[in-house]
Amino acid sequence: MSDLEQTSVRSPDGTNIAFVRMGNGPSLVLVHGSLATGERWMQVASILASQLTCFVMDRRGHGHSGDSTHYSIEREYEDIESLLGEAGSEASLLGHSYGAVCALGTATRTRLRRLILYEPPLPVNGSVAGGALPDYKKAIDARNFDLALEIGLTKFAGVTSNQVQALRKLPAWPKMVALAPTWTREIEAMDALGPSLTRYGQLTTPTLLLTGTLSPKHPLKDSVLALSATLKNCTVASLDGQGHEAHSLAPALIAEKVASFVLNR
Repeated sequence: MSDLEQTSVRSPDGTNIAFVRMGNGPSLVLVHGSLATGERWMQVASILASQLTCFVMDRRGHGHSGDSTHYSIEREYEDIESLLGEAGSEASLLGHSYGAVCALGTATRTRLRRLILYEPPLPVNGSVAGGALPDYKKAIDARNFDLALEIGLTKFAGVTSNQVQALRKLPAWPKMVALAPTWTREIEAMDALGPSLTRYGQLTTPTLLLTGTLSPKHPLKDSVLALSATLKNCTVASLDGQGHEAHSLAPALIAEKVASFVLNR
C-alpha cells in the first residue's frame, strides 16, 4: 500500500477541497454525508487500500476544505468533478447520504466507471425536513447547535430519542454539533430537488445501491426503492443488521461490497 497523502484540489469557484489519497489500484473517490468529514470513511478506505486507490474528500465547509459565501448543490458537483480529475478518467465514485445525493448528481454530468450510492435521502415521498426545518434553523440562529442536532436527527433522519441520547455519549458527537449549521443548506438543497427522479432516468453508469435493513423507511429505504426502479443499470445490496452508519460500525462489510462491485468480481 502506498503512503497516505493529504493534499487539496481547487474547485472552479476557487474553493480548496481537501482530500486524502491512499492505496494502489483502480481509483475510487469517496464522498461523505452530512455532519461528517472524510475521516468517517477512513476505516473503509484503509481496508480498500490494498486493492484500490482511494481519494477520501472533505466536502466544502467540512474538515480541512474551504467554503464560499454562496452555496449550491451544483458547486458540490463541481468539487467532486475536480477530485475526479485528480483520480483519472476510469475512476469510480462512492457517496453516502447527502454525499450520495451529490454523487448521483455528478454522475449525470461526468463519465464514471462505476457508482456506489449508500442511502441518498431524496424527497421521493415528501420533504426530507418534514416541516421541522424552521425549528432547526431557529435553534441554529440561537447558536444552540446541540438542540438543533437533536431536532435534525429525530425529524430529518428518523433517529429515536433513545438513540440520540446514546449518540451524545460518543466522541463523534461534538464534531457533529460543530457541523450542525451546514446541515441547513444541505436539507434545503435536497428538498429543492423535488420528488421526481426523471433527471436520473438516462444514467447508464453501472450503479450499486447500498441500504441497511435497519434504516428508516423515509427518506432512506424509500429513496433506494425509487432509484432502483429508475436507474437503468443498478443492483441493490442489503446490509443485514445495519442501518445508515455501517461504514463506521461494519467497515469490513462495506469494503467487501464496494471492492467486489468496483473490481467486478
